[in-house]
Amino acid sequence: MDVNNLNIFLTGATGFVGAQLINKLLQNSNHHLYILYRDEARKNKLITKENESRLHFVQGDITLPNCGLENNVIKMFPEMDYFYHLAALVKFDEELRKDLFNINYHGTLHALNLAQNLNTKHFLYVSTAYTVGTSEYAKEVLHPMGTPVNNPYEESKIKAEHAVAESGLTYSILRPAIIIGDSVTGEADSKFTLYGFMKALKVFKRKMERKGLLDKQSFRLFADNNCTSNLVPVDYVVRVLTHAIPHAEHEMIYHITNNQPPENLKVLEMIKRHLQFDALTVAPTSARSTMNAEEAVLNGFIHVFEPYFKKSIVFEENNTKALLSEVNESTLQLTDDNLDYIIEVFFK
Repeated sequence: MDVNNLNIFLTGATGFVGAQLINKLLQNSNHHLYILYRDEARKNKLITKENESRLHFVQGDITLPNCGLENNVIKMFPEMDYFYHLAALVKFDEELRKDLFNINYHGTLHALNLAQNLNTKHFLYVSTAYTVGTSEYAKEVLHPMGTPVNNPYEESKIKAEHAVAESGLTYSILRPAIIIGDSVTGEADSKFTLYGFMKALKVFKRKMERKGLLDKQSFRLFADNNCTSNLVPVDYVVRVLTHAIPHAEHEMIYHITNNQPPENLKVLEMIKRHLQFDALTVAPTSARSTMNAEEAVLNGFIHVFEPYFKKSIVFEENNTKALLSEVNESTLQLTDDNLDYIIEVFFK
């Protein structure tokens, strides 16, 4: 196999991570990328004069068998050397359980079927580090079905990982933690995880301003000391995903995590400063029973993120270290200055 001249299929590639992955895969290679898409406008944003001859698009939907592709269309594709399955719904709400399983689990089954029909040599499943569920120590292994979880998102991804492992395909599973903006440019997808949290704080501040309460009282966010958030910049995630070709091994799981995660209180201080929200304070979760009406609204906004603020998970990354050592690179080093800049860019 010529590792600089591969046929690679991608789902979820019109998203923020996918778009960066496409650029990285095309650098210094002659790869041809076959991209499943739904939205025409997002597809068109990926095309440049430099890359258009090597990008091949097909409209489809992962919630349909074979991702919505007819047999006569599938037959027109070459055999695939690699298949990246990135498409997922990243929401934590219980009322979205049906959608989460439809997209994250059944969508993965459909992607696996398509990969088999394309005679794919290696299936790369982009999962989440939070398939560890409620545990505080995560090994780079398949977590058992029935692992206690915080929400249906985690449950759907555990089930999807097992489907990948049982598919009969050569596969690797890559598990990013909480993806944040680019460590150099600060550019980010502002819809998910940390950004959903920051957006909620921004909305709350605006509401309190309208009520004239901002200068009259403080507002407590309930979080415990010493807990950490496992934040990973998108450029590091993409770097590991790119090096999965050809270094990821069959049946191996790779954590794309931060082995020196920042404490939540430090992250909150950065957010407070850039949001210019001095009235925001932090109180221990044991004081929850004393919250007032405004604080109930504030903490209600962010309740879906709560499980990720209440503990510090240790993620093993031995497999990822070994993978990166193949290309003389090391695992993530995220400085406070990097993180501060990423948060600053969001609030600009």
